[in-house]
Amino acid sequence: MRVFITLITMSFLQGNILRLAPEFYDNRIPKSIYTYKETSNKIILKESTSYYKNGQMSYKVEYDSNGLNSRKTWWYNNGNKSKLVTFKDGKIDGIWTTWKYDGEKELERFYKNGLMLKERLYNK
Repeated sequence: MRVFITLITMSFLQGNILRLAPEFYDNRIPKSIYTYKETSNKIILKESTSYYKNGQMSYKVEYDSNGLNSRKTWWYNNGNKSKLVTFKDGKIDGIWTTWKYDGEKELERFYKNGLMLKERLYNK
């Protein structure tokens, strides 16, 4: 099995955006893409994305410059969102939401500094 590495560079006023696709399915869909921002003195991971073989997004993580504040999102293979979680200073902070396979909201949890404050369940 051959592994192809694709690197795409885009220039913007504040630096370069680099995208790395280290592995592909046999249908040429990337299994994952890592997006970096290059400044004059360092490279920062901004986003990592994984894909299903059908091309639908599976997982996405968005990072700040320190990697401690992020938003993580998961999808089902049909394209509907599965889960969304936000982090601050490396701890769950904000909302944690899950959806059913059909796209209906299932659960919301509200966090502050890693501690759950409130939970809301959704029923049909």
